[in-house]
Formats: sequence, structure tokens, C-alpha cells
Amino acid sequence: MQSDYGDMYEDVSAPPGSAQAGNARVRRRALPGEQCDEAHPTCERCRKGGRECVYPDKESNQRPTRSGSKSDKSSADGTSSPEDHAGETNEPLPTIQDDDEEYDEDDLEAASRDSSYTPASTLDQSTSPSTEASSTVPPAVRQSISRRSSAQASKTVATASRAPPHAPKDVQFYLNYFKEHITHHHYSLKRDSHGFLKGEFLKYALKFEPLKYAVAGYAAYFHTISQPDGRMSTFLQFYNDSVSRLRAFITKSKKQGLATLLTILQLASIEEMLGDWVNLMGHQKAAFDMLTRLYSPKTITQSDFTLKVAFWYTRFDLFVGLQSGGESVLSREWYEAVHECFVTKVRENPEDMGYKYEERFAWSRIVAKDSSDLFSRMGKGLLSPEQFMEQLPVVQKKVEDLTKSIGSEFQNPAYMVDNIPGQSGPDDIVNAFEPNIIWSDDLFTTNFLMLDFWSIKFMFSISASMALKQSFAPELTALAYKAAQIFEAICAYSGTPSGAIIEAQVSFAIATLFLPKDEKTMQWCRRAFAKVEVLGYIYPDVMRNRMLEAWGLGPSDWWLPNDEGCPPIVRSIKDFIHERSTAPKDQISEDLKEMRGIFSSLTISDSPGSDSMTITSNDTGSMGLPSHYGASPEW
Repeated sequence: MQSDYGDMYEDVSAPPGSAQAGNARVRRRALPGEQCDEAHPTCERCRKGGRECVYPDKESNQRPTRSGSKSDKSSADGTSSPEDHAGETNEPLPTIQDDDEEYDEDDLEAASRDSSYTPASTLDQSTSPSTEASSTVPPAVRQSISRRSSAQASKTVATASRAPPHAPKDVQFYLNYFKEHITHHHYSLKRDSHGFLKGEFLKYALKFEPLKYAVAGYAAYFHTISQPDGRMSTFLQFYNDSVSRLRAFITKSKKQGLATLLTILQLASIEEMLGDWVNLMGHQKAAFDMLTRLYSPKTITQSDFTLKVAFWYTRFDLFVGLQSGGESVLSREWYEAVHECFVTKVRENPEDMGYKYEERFAWSRIVAKDSSDLFSRMGKGLLSPEQFMEQLPVVQKKVEDLTKSIGSEFQNPAYMVDNIPGQSGPDDIVNAFEPNIIWSDDLFTTNFLMLDFWSIKFMFSISASMALKQSFAPELTALAYKAAQIFEAICAYSGTPSGAIIEAQVSFAIATLFLPKDEKTMQWCRRAFAKVEVLGYIYPDVMRNRMLEAWGLGPSDWWLPNDEGCPPIVRSIKDFIHERSTAPKDQISEDLKEMRGIFSSLTISDSPGSDSMTITSNDTGSMGLPSHYGASPEW
């Protein structure tokens, strides 16, 4: 389901300092000769959608009654869906636009700035996903799913493609679920002090159909994962609707703007959850094209909202470059502009912890980019050995100084969690219940500062060890244990926000490469990775199999033997992902699929000495240097 949007864009000029395009006010154009029939004012929307118009209300009351209510039938059948509750409330619904209605993104952005328009005033609060989630998704009637059930996966895709359009209530249910249960942690956005996700972003989603269906799809994905009898088609219908509507909009409209960019980033987030990194790269390329057409390093920093959009994109920019072993495509001046903007905001708002966190994360991404670019350019022969050795200590100092830059305001001991009920078991390699391991409440973000900065150090150390053919410093193993302990404490802590485990795992995953390879540690890691996939973050087959190979195990599409601990819905999703995987279109896509940034020249083996593992190069690459080891997409 590769989506190449880049060639479909036309440049849209924007006045300096303005964000081109945006939120959603729709222009309805009356057809020639169109007028209201006062006797029976059938709405144009129902006419065009081929639906029976139930206005005025009295007509709906004159319909013949059926034996048994719809809810009774659903209960009898053991199924219930958002559509089943469509008539149970008179609260306002989100505006569902017709497929042929036109969007003017200039008007959309103006609507997003209207302070009187808020998502809370539009979304239906009468149906609580937390109370009705268990009865919302019909249980799937499926045969037993084999490990490679391509036929079943194909059937799921076909069913989704034949599905009727979503009813307004169906869309609204998942938008409400998004509002109540999805957090910035599901996007690895670290912190959302200024209302990015549930404020302006949700406004865009309510008014721009492709984004609306992408957001509903993302919510439906996590809702489906949480249901023992969840159905793949529930999520796939929204995903397919979003992609098809986005394609249609780009084809018909010569003006794409911020709403389009947000949709592409949302689709990329879905691809990441599915472990489909090749299709993710297609969306990253399209997002890069949109971002650089609509903004400059100067204009992207002129609002908190577009700053967060830049932060969202740069995560994927680093992700694709680091995992494929190449450079990020966005130039350093963009990273610098974002960081300098946050430096200014911290100076002007010295009490705002949100800006302080954003400044530290922005700086860490500059350091991550510098490290990535240094080793990538050396591997490509773009730097001489002398130039490389001159720049290496400069980057190394930046890496080492990251953790030193976490000031006391980020580590107030009053916010440390001093009690997590429970105790570690005999199979655990760390004690997650030890007091004062993680921070809570307003300083919960400090946990991600630590994990991020450590993962950058892990990445740099592996790259430098490969380039210089040196062994790892023993301290890195101790640091990996600390990362594992924080990850486990986040999992065990009752106050952990929704989605935080998914955000924490990406830094934790790279830390596991530095842990010993004894049986107890390997089994613990396998259980930890399985736990993450159950939550909805599906690892690519290549990563899983390379990790299993490093542990001396055979390839598998699940972390534990015989599908132990793999829920049916997760098995169904994994089979679907395998079925839909497309062949890479170019070398970079192939490198990303194979994670060559990590595994092309990296061999992890037991060391006869005191070190638990060593790294050797099988492919010396250009100028005697191996390919770059990729880092966590957490950045």
C-alpha cells in the first residue's frame, strides 16, 4: 500500500511568517438552479450520498416498529458497534463532509484560529469509550490463524475494501476515543504542554476529511488492539478511507497546505506502529516535500503549533536516515532554527517547564544528527580520515555533555516515585520496584530525557567502536541496565500515562544490545519485546530475526515459542502486515527494510574476555570504515 504523494504536489506560496494552509472550514457551492423544497426540504448531503433523508423529525417517528430494539438484537447476536448506538443521543456530531465537497486550506487555517471553535464543543461526550469499549467492536468470527495465514489476511483486506462508508456516529466514536485515550506518547512527542494534540491538531482533524479518517483510524487501531475480539477491518476501513481521500484531494486540488502535511505525518505514525518502515519512508518523503514547500527554517518557528509539527517531522527524518544507515534529508539549519527558537522561549518564559524540556530535546536532535551525519559521510568517502578524526572528538563531547545538561529543575527529588507496589521475580534482570527510579507528574518527561540521551550515547559508541575497531567501554553495559530498569519501572508504575510504554520502548530496544547474552537475560528481553507488541507497536521482521539470531535462536514472527502470549488480534495484524509488504522501490528503501543502518556490518558475539559482547565489521565500507549503526527512532 505504498503511497507516493510527492509528485502530486504543487507549490503553494505563502506570505512570510504565515503557515500555509491548515484547518477546516468548508466552502459549499450551490448548484445552478438549486433551491429549497419547503414541503420536504431534503438536504443536499443526503441526496448526493444516496441516503434517505429523515428530516423533518416527525417522519422518523412514523416508521413502523420492529420486534425487538436494535440494541436488543445486538445483544442477542453478541455484537455491538458504534453504528448500533447511532440513535441513542441527540448530541451534535462532527461535520462529515461529502466526498465531492471542496476544501480551501486557507479557510481551514482561519477556522483553526477561531478561538470559539473547540473540539470539545463538537465531539459527542455522551458515549464514553471507557465504559462502552468492551461492547463496541464486534467479536471477530475467524478460523484459527496460522503463522502465515496469507489467505486470511487477504480476506481481511478484501472485506475492508468492500465495507460501506462509515456512519457519522462511527467516526465520532473513535474521535472521542482519540480525545479520551490517545496521548502525545503514542506519537513519541515527549511532552505536550501547550495543547498540540487535543487542541489545534484535533481542530484540523475535525475539518479536513483525510486527516479525520487517519486520526479515527489511529484511535481505532489502539482500540482494536485493546479488545480481545477486535477486528482488523475496523481499523483498515478508516486507514483506506484516509489514503483514498488524501489521494483524491491532492489530485483535484492545486493548493495543499498544513492539513495535508498533518495527514501524511499521521499516516506515517500508523505505518510505524505496523512495523512497515518501507511505506513509512514513502510518507516521510512526501512530508519532507510538503514541509520544505510550505515553510522555511524561519517561518516554521513562528507558532508553537508549527514548532511541534517540525518536531514531529524531524523524528521521522532521523528515523529513516539512522535506520537505513544514511543521513537525514532535512538540513541542519532547520534543526538549529527550532532549537534557537526554544532557547528564546526559555529566556522569555523562565518558569515554563514545557519550553525547557522542548529546548533540551531540540538540542539532542542536533547532536543526534551531527553524529549520524559524521559516520555516514565517512562511510561514503565524503570525509578524509584526517577530517573524520578532527570532527570525532567534537561530536563525542556533545554526546557526553547531554546527560550533564539535565539541570536540577528536571530532577527535583520531590517528584521521584518512592513506592511502586510489587516485587521483582526470579526471572527479572532489574528491580523495577526500587524507590526513586523514575520521575512522576510534571517531571515524568525527565524519564524520556534520560532514555533519549542514553540512546544517543549508545548509538555514538557503537558507531565509534566500529569505525575505530575498539571495544565498548564497560560502563555502557551498566547504562543499559539502568535503561532497562527505567523501562520496567514505567511499565509497573500505576501513574504511567497512556502510550508512555510505547514511547519508552524505542530507546530501551537499543539498550538491549548492550546487555549480556546469558539465557536469563535473553528470555527477559524476549518477554519485554512481546509485551510491547501486544500494546500495538509491531517490530519489523528483520529486527526481530536479527535479534533472535544474535541470541542464537532461529527466525520467527513472534518473540516467544509457539505464539506464547500473542493475542489473536495481534496475530491477525502481523499476518496482514506480512501480506501487504511491498517490494522496496529503491536502494534506500531496501536499506531501510533490511535495517542496514543497524545490521549490515554489525556482528554481536560473546567475547572470551570480560566484555559481554564485541562488534566486528564484515563489510569495511568506503575508506576502511563500516556502515553506520542506526539509532532509535525515539529522537
